[in-house]
Amino acid sequence: MPESIDLDTGTSSHTVSKAAQQCPLLSSESAAATFVSHGSDELHPMLKTLRDEAPVFFSEELNMWIVSRYDDVTRILKNAELFPASTRSIIMASYPPEVREVLASTSTFTAPNMGFDGSPTHDRLRKPVVPYFSAKGVKRLEPRIRDITAQRIAEIPSEPPVDLVEAYARPLANSIVIELAGFPEDDYDRIIHYHRAVNAFFFGQPPAHLQLAYAKDVREWEEYLSGVIRLRSESPRDDLISLLTQKVARGEADYTEQELISLISFDVITAGFRPTSFALANLCKELLQDPRRWQLLHDEPGHFDALFNETLRRSGPALGVFRMTAADAEVGGVRIPAGSVLWVMTASANRDERHFPHPDAFDPQRPHLAGSLHFSQGLHYCLGANLARVVARAGITALVRHRPGLRLVPGQERVYEPSINVVAPTRLLVEW
Repeated sequence: MPESIDLDTGTSSHTVSKAAQQCPLLSSESAAATFVSHGSDELHPMLKTLRDEAPVFFSEELNMWIVSRYDDVTRILKNAELFPASTRSIIMASYPPEVREVLASTSTFTAPNMGFDGSPTHDRLRKPVVPYFSAKGVKRLEPRIRDITAQRIAEIPSEPPVDLVEAYARPLANSIVIELAGFPEDDYDRIIHYHRAVNAFFFGQPPAHLQLAYAKDVREWEEYLSGVIRLRSESPRDDLISLLTQKVARGEADYTEQELISLISFDVITAGFRPTSFALANLCKELLQDPRRWQLLHDEPGHFDALFNETLRRSGPALGVFRMTAADAEVGGVRIPAGSVLWVMTASANRDERHFPHPDAFDPQRPHLAGSLHFSQGLHYCLGANLARVVARAGITALVRHRPGLRLVPGQERVYEPSINVVAPTRLLVEW
């Protein structure tokens, strides 16, 4: 991560709030330790302390600013010009030269991309795919999503205990995204293999001895994608890749091949697999923690939206999003130099007492729930929000019908995804 530059002297320094300097709980070291301890019980108490005492806090260990209050987070998300999402160069800079050289040759890490670029590039890349992921577009996909869900439900082992993440949530999300994107069904394992490499670079860090091999996998993945794009151009079907190649051919979309590869690689596959499966896993966990919630959904399926929204507010799968400062900025009364990295904590904003009274309680009927930031806001509002909701609804509805007596295995060890920005179980043992 780049160092901050002092506004007055131009020398390398960091501005840390007085509260952060004086409170041991808010030391850079203790904050960083909590953030990297996956599923830590101290996470939300730490975030509350930050909101109350140091809402704009610099972590020296992480070398970035932590922004935790709802109003500050919302302001940043809505101002993509001052706080751009252009963080790929930071990811690449953390790897050895030989790894960076390979990544720099890939479209995933260098081509214009709606997830990282601002307007007008963002708008040009996003506009052609919006109808496919709109509420109307996703509604058209529901029968296919339900069919895939039925197939995955039938594959859940018949004898408990069962890991609901491995046996259901993850393969369901992966299968739906692969099918709707337009990949050959027989390539499932190959796509998962390539996804492992891309995912590791964006949401974690591959072990040192695997980094070069993973970088080469990203390049090989793009060679494969180029072939799929060519296949769908010549033999279109009812899928996203076919739709986009046809729009390009008709002059209705302005994508280079590199931009199309980047879109499919990151925005569709990488950003589609994980958040969709995490949302379903967290929803199952929240509902099963209180059997009355599970029973409510079983008896009255119309409560799904409220239960889903409150789950994402209280237990969204992402801690936040990363942003840069394009110029010197002031956030919450704290000066932040240009070129700084911000970790914008949507998970903290969603538990900000100033906006959500009694934020730790699970209350699907709470007011202002529509203001939850789990799908972000502004220019980079989640493209797949409608799809994630429909997949979660199909997945949980089928599961409630298939296993109405489902319950968590008592006393199980909590195991979370090994990613600094993800709060989702990597294992969830259930029985019936």
